[in-house]
Amino acid sequence: MTARRLDAAELELGGGLEVLLVAALEGLAPGGRIEVVSPSRATALELHGWARRAGHRTVGELMPDGGPYAVVVERGPTARVLADPIGPRREPPPLRAGGEFHSADLRDGEPAPGVAGAQRGFTPVRAVAELGAPSFHWALNDRDALWADDVAELAEQATRAQWDASRDVPWAAARDLPDHMERAVAQVMTFIAQNEYAALYVPAAFLPHVNPAYAEVVMWLAGHIHDEARHIEVFTKRALIGGYAGQALASTELSLKTLLEERDFSGAALLLNVLGEGTFLDLLAFVEHHAPDAATRAAAHLAHRDEVRHVHFGISHVRRRMAGDPDQRASLVAAAERRAEKLVEMSGLSPLLGEGLTIMAAGSLQPAELAEGARAVRDLMQTMEDNRIRRLQAAGFDLATSTHLSELHTPNLM
Repeated sequence: MTARRLDAAELELGGGLEVLLVAALEGLAPGGRIEVVSPSRATALELHGWARRAGHRTVGELMPDGGPYAVVVERGPTARVLADPIGPRREPPPLRAGGEFHSADLRDGEPAPGVAGAQRGFTPVRAVAELGAPSFHWALNDRDALWADDVAELAEQATRAQWDASRDVPWAAARDLPDHMERAVAQVMTFIAQNEYAALYVPAAFLPHVNPAYAEVVMWLAGHIHDEARHIEVFTKRALIGGYAGQALASTELSLKTLLEERDFSGAALLLNVLGEGTFLDLLAFVEHHAPDAATRAAAHLAHRDEVRHVHFGISHVRRRMAGDPDQRASLVAAAERRAEKLVEMSGLSPLLGEGLTIMAAGSLQPAELAEGARAVRDLMQTMEDNRIRRLQAAGFDLATSTHLSELHTPNLM
């Protein structure tokens, strides 16, 4: 059998020659041979031991006085890694305009697996897993229980839309508001921050259970968590920047605790993303519109931009889930009804929150302006209801069911 010549030049084992040898042998079938030529007798002699340790063998050598020296290495039958071969080089995934490589193109048109093995390890998309790795025990292994058709693009948008709660808000503008206004803003900001904790903890509770086969969902949840951490930061800062603190309401705690108790991913998507964060879109728009200072306005605007993505995911996921499994409709309605049963003691918006929103909308404590502020808050409640029904219909519920689910939604808003 003819051996392919490989000139080692000045390379030594441990100094780069082993890399060259592996690359040369990688392209050969078992039994294929290379003739390694080196000016160093010591290197040539060491090749016998290296070949044996690497699962190959030497089948000849030439050791003339003064060199060069040659050793024939035959590729062995063993693989370096206990895994299927990677296979030939394939056509690379496409690039978008401007040379961008989007997460939605990772699979190059191939779908994510419908069901992933619960034992699967941290194997990236298209990577070949080596045998002998430890087993995992993932709980969320069904693609349709997690997926939204645009989940990868939503994760991409979250990356592009990052902002800094320290530098992207004009904090100096929040100084020196009148006492009544600053107290009102501090209470509203405290309420929003309190709710944002739940909006973080809910996706964070699911993330450790998602099978790594669904990398797009992992990236989405991680981005969602990052968004909410920043919302907690920005609204806590705004609550405190003016020198006052707000009340962390017990009724809010009760409502948020029921969100954490929902164990079904789709149920949580309905309760948090569609109903809760959907309602918060209207609240944040109201705060932005009536903000008494540029810092409050910026905080609400930036958070609203993030929440649009979260709501979009919820609608897209719930719609897809019900389309693929009509029985899910009853399960999702039951999730909302179970939550409502735990909150029967709650009735109406918290007075502290209502007062804070009224003062913000009024701009003063003048009776006529307070009347206008109270009217604006009542209009907000109606807008929230109308938009909840609209979002629920977009998620695939009929009008009657959408109205029922909207009526069940907690007075806490989230």
